[in-house]
Amino acid sequence: QPPFVNAVAAVQTGRSEWEVWQAIRSVEQDLGRQRNRRWEARRIDLDILLYEEHRIWTPHLKIPHPRMCMRRFILVPAMDVAADWVDPVSHATIEQLATSLQAGAGSLLLVASDNTKPETILEEVARLAMAQWRSLSHREPATFQAVEPLGSTKEARWVACLAADRVEHSSSLLVFDPTPKLIVALAEPVAAQTASWEDYHQNVATRLGLTAADANCQAWPFAGARYLLASDDRSWAVHELVSALEAMDCPVEPIG
Repeated sequence: QPPFVNAVAAVQTGRSEWEVWQAIRSVEQDLGRQRNRRWEARRIDLDILLYEEHRIWTPHLKIPHPRMCMRRFILVPAMDVAADWVDPVSHATIEQLATSLQAGAGSLLLVASDNTKPETILEEVARLAMAQWRSLSHREPATFQAVEPLGSTKEARWVACLAADRVEHSSSLLVFDPTPKLIVALAEPVAAQTASWEDYHQNVATRLGLTAADANCQAWPFAGARYLLASDDRSWAVHELVSALEAMDCPVEPIG
């Protein structure tokens, strides 16, 4: 996309999350918003980033905004109005999340099962990001892979693949150097054609802290920003990972 204007506002309202969502959709429609395809440039795009400490995970509405923690163009302006607001998923403040994204190049850790063939996905991510793929090291059961921008000696983007079914078996695997800015959990393909992937993976979303956990929910072992990604469409998974890396590094400049 070409350069665009982005702004963040903090408001006080007596409306519920769903009422606010309906209100901003009405504003978008009044301003000529058309929804033809995803990721296209648009006249207006309004999103709810946070609503107090509420956590909602549905096919239509997700709060906190699931991609907020990876987008520099959201977090940097958000610091002007809500620097001390806390993301209830990562438990980090807006300022902490923004500071992390502005410190060095974007990086992510991919947590996935072997069924999703994460290595081939990451190879494609590296190709589309115009990056060089190479192996840094191998420590069972984690495999670390690096992605570095071609011709660059100043920045390094890296991704790692960790088998999701072995995450809990060793606390030593939960310490990474450097610490990834974003952890992406790659969900298994949806088996039921009649269910949306959000409904089908509600238990995963709960474990990640995207929704309120019940007493029997196993705690997610990683701290910090995280994102649940559906793997029903391989090309979509690749696109999301490339976009995440780009959103972490995109330049942000004030226009006032």
